[in-house]
Amino acid sequence: MRGRWRLLVAAPILMAAMLAAQPGSTSAMRNRPSEEAVEAVDSAKAYIARHDLRSARVELLNAGKLAPDWPEVRLLLADVALGLFDPVTAQEQLQKAAELGVERRRYVHLLAHAQWMDGAPQKAIDTLTEGDVAAGNLPYAYRILGRAQMDVSDTVAAGESFDKGLAIAPNDSLLWTETARLRLVVANRGGAFDALDRAIAIDPQNIRALELKGRLIRDRFGMVAALPWFERGLQIDPNDVPLLEEYGATLGEAGRYTDMLAQARKILQLDTKNAKAFFMQAVIAARAGQFGLARRLSERVGGAFGELPAPQMLRAVCDYELGNPNQAVEILQRLNAQNPRNESIAVLLARTLYKTGDQATAWQVVAPLAMRSDSGTYVQRLAARILEAQNDREGAAQFLDRAAFANAHAGAVVTAPMAGAQNNVPQIAAMLADNRIGEAGNAAAALLTGNQGVAQAQLIAGDVEWAGGNIPAALQAYERARALHFTRAVLLRLVNAYRASGNAEGASEALAAYVAYNPADNVSARLMGFDLMDRRQWAAALPWLLLVRSRTGLNDSALNANIARVLSEMGRHDDAVHMARLAYRADPASLMTTRTYGNVLLKAKRDMRSARALLRKASKLAPLDAAIGREYRAALAATG
Repeated sequence: MRGRWRLLVAAPILMAAMLAAQPGSTSAMRNRPSEEAVEAVDSAKAYIARHDLRSARVELLNAGKLAPDWPEVRLLLADVALGLFDPVTAQEQLQKAAELGVERRRYVHLLAHAQWMDGAPQKAIDTLTEGDVAAGNLPYAYRILGRAQMDVSDTVAAGESFDKGLAIAPNDSLLWTETARLRLVVANRGGAFDALDRAIAIDPQNIRALELKGRLIRDRFGMVAALPWFERGLQIDPNDVPLLEEYGATLGEAGRYTDMLAQARKILQLDTKNAKAFFMQAVIAARAGQFGLARRLSERVGGAFGELPAPQMLRAVCDYELGNPNQAVEILQRLNAQNPRNESIAVLLARTLYKTGDQATAWQVVAPLAMRSDSGTYVQRLAARILEAQNDREGAAQFLDRAAFANAHAGAVVTAPMAGAQNNVPQIAAMLADNRIGEAGNAAAALLTGNQGVAQAQLIAGDVEWAGGNIPAALQAYERARALHFTRAVLLRLVNAYRASGNAEGASEALAAYVAYNPADNVSARLMGFDLMDRRQWAAALPWLLLVRSRTGLNDSALNANIARVLSEMGRHDDAVHMARLAYRADPASLMTTRTYGNVLLKAKRDMRSARALLRKASKLAPLDAAIGREYRAALAATG
């Protein structure tokens, strides 16, 4: 089929055809345009040069009324409409241009663009490949052809189209932008950065390149790092809706919700039905606990965006909080089937099923997560509650014990398949899970050939080295992945690898860099607090732990226990005892809360009998732990 993807190049446009769009031509129009119409078109072109497409559209509409038979107005209006993401108006104007005698080959690239933007990529492909395209419009046409081919999942043909366009116009900034987008789709982030740098160097005011660069920087470094790129684009065109959408969403991810709300309102002034703007408002309402308002706003999040996991999960959360767990289950079960590797969906589904009383199904959902070596404390406790509801107290105790031994360090390296990875990444992960390390090493080496710029290829290569005990090589691979796409998964691996290699400072630097660019990420904020605790920087650790608690609530016993420990080390004994008591009451079976409460009382010299009893209990929970044994003996000595 790819042999079809070929544009028919028209012969050079005749001078008569070129003159057809000029004001003095009689072959393309019945009446000479008035001076007012010419001035309106000139004014529109000036607005276009300044990236003010909305003002340009107003001038062109006026020109169209003054000179309804002037083809250039129709072509310019179609072009401006496409710039404003209005394919319907673009097609209407192109139809009028055709009725005025404009040859199809002069506007076929615009027509295909409108068809593709209107959600008909195959129709756009047919339009471009079944008729002539004027030679001067070929770079534009190849750009649209490539985008349409990407939408029908023919990335090879899309690459060929972009290459053909660049062969004709090597300094076409928009073609380089789309080349970057294609490389991103095939997970070649390094190549995407190179193409975007080329696009921006050619045209520093290329808004689409700046938008995509912001998205890549957001993935690579974090939310805060991306904001200047979006702001740079908005300085060029403050009313560019896709740019405002990305900027608003990134502000929200960075924890700047008031600023996100301001962007959402601005978007709705420009586009009264914008789904992403309503979603931003719904998120803010949900965070404020106004779940009824959030649910009503989420109902206005329609279209293709409304079917994505994030808006659907928000609706499910609202239903859950509003006392409609069965409705939430319906949404989450559908999402879980569509996104089987999305852990957040699975955890939320398990929690909701638990609330509905369907413990058997809840266990089926949570078990694969809870049994992983890197599962978090919340997942372990949820699994325990589900098993308790099924009267499996022994099984529940095992998960409570795992949660009780939670420590300050990152979890083990994840060898489960990673979402969005190329097909052979999950295969290599499966080899590691089966301890077929040599086979996995060969597969990883083959994967890296030609994929050095793919973050997940570097990540799985690092996992292979880690499994083989080659920590320095694993660390190098994780750093290469970090340079391409600094995600939480990369962070956890880096922290583990640096600590395993004895470089605590490297682990701390990676944490600090990630947190600086992702201030709203609770996992990294918690790890930052724990890292400072490991370095005995108690005063610095406390704000991080309190920040996490302010976001997650007061019921995290492990977090409260660590806060109590920090307060005790700082000499704030009254606060420490209070916090340790809260942690212990929430989870008296936990080794961490028991030990912390006992030590806090011991250090504060309060209720020494209780301190002795708590540390005796801790020593029974962990009879082989020498440190706990010393603490218990200290309590015995203190109480005589």
